[in-house]
Amino acid sequence: MLKYSSRYALNKQTLGIMTRNYKRMKRQNEISLQTGDNAINKLSHVKLSDEQLNLKESILAFAREKLKNYNGTPSMYVIQGDAGTGKSVVLNALFNDIQRLALHDKDENDVINSTRNYLVVNHPEMLKLYHRISKSFPYISKSSLERPTSLINTLQKEKSQADIIIVDEAHLLSTSKDAFKRFYGENHLQDLMELGKVLVVVYDDKQALRMGSYWEEDAADGSSLSYFYNQLPKENKNWQFLKQQFRVVAEPDMLEWIEQLSTVGKILPFPKSVSQKHSNFDFRIWEDCGAMFSELKALNEKYGQCRMLATYDFPYRLDGKDYFVTCGDSFKVRWDRYTPREQTPWSEREDTIDEVGSVYTIQGFDLNYAGVILGRSVGYNKETDRIELKPELYDDRAGFTKKKNIKNPEKVKHKIIMNSINVLLTRGVKGLYIYAYDAELRERLTRC
Repeated sequence: MLKYSSRYALNKQTLGIMTRNYKRMKRQNEISLQTGDNAINKLSHVKLSDEQLNLKESILAFAREKLKNYNGTPSMYVIQGDAGTGKSVVLNALFNDIQRLALHDKDENDVINSTRNYLVVNHPEMLKLYHRISKSFPYISKSSLERPTSLINTLQKEKSQADIIIVDEAHLLSTSKDAFKRFYGENHLQDLMELGKVLVVVYDDKQALRMGSYWEEDAADGSSLSYFYNQLPKENKNWQFLKQQFRVVAEPDMLEWIEQLSTVGKILPFPKSVSQKHSNFDFRIWEDCGAMFSELKALNEKYGQCRMLATYDFPYRLDGKDYFVTCGDSFKVRWDRYTPREQTPWSEREDTIDEVGSVYTIQGFDLNYAGVILGRSVGYNKETDRIELKPELYDDRAGFTKKKNIKNPEKVKHKIIMNSINVLLTRGVKGLYIYAYDAELRERLTRC
């Protein structure tokens, strides 16, 4: 009888787990049916704003003129904008049009007809997304979507040239040699300018995350996009800014709070639009990380795509083992696992609700709610009433690998950490939750 009861209890427990998993999966499927493939939809099935449409037409006109009058000097069209301003959306729509004109419409009077064009991005998760998008468009082949190193090596080996090269996330281009990744040049952009007639470059200097791909406004450290841009004749270049925010559905004072904290470390008063409930954006500072996680999981059941994120302040190695983000006694959750063969973005996989994403996992992607842990390297200075960074506690050693073109590594380390904070704080569309590992910063934020 006791043996039977024990077996029955185990089966009942297992049944309960299966039932909960089924309900959870059912809810996730319902969310998927309502939203479709979120990452793909946000890039390929979105109506462009007037600003974005005008920009796309401007780039097409620029490309046509420069291809028609090409004399051996490359041309460059730069699109600069902060996170969430729709840069990648414009690029996707633009590349669709270019490849249709090049390979599908066959208009012999159009200089784009029969051209050889590529879209490159130095981000494995984003490239996976573009590969999946290409399946929906018969005139975009997977071979036209590349990592920059692969395209450079291919064109150099063939001794050939591309007509139009679109560079997404150009702030991730390598600014130094990387033999481990088979890049033997000195700068990705420099080589691409030699191998392409027209370059369309999307750029945000606040998203450079490694010394090996460090970009800034001047050329004191790493590389400067302006340096390459200024080498070109006036008639061979254009630089446009995207300003309208499309990702974060928050009021201006909330956007300003994020901007100030993540660029200069300034802690502004709590946004009035949120405290007075004039905004649909859900913003909260948490004293208990475990409680924040519990609320985020509940929101994920309702909306989907609610995930925990953290600055790179907790040990993590690519050795096949699990590593954990631990905050106090109430929160111990593993870092995102390395899954290079997984085609679905981390933010959309059901199992990743039980993981913490890094800046590399989430860069370029949206979430409905982001729960952000400001880790050990993000402290507080009472005298300045600002964030005080502690680079010695930042665990991304690969990101801090010294390169010969970095003259002031300590300054660059600070900028990289601030950039990572900016990326993490700008992922949430509906809401942002923050927990500070540092007790003094946590106390200061809760009374901001």
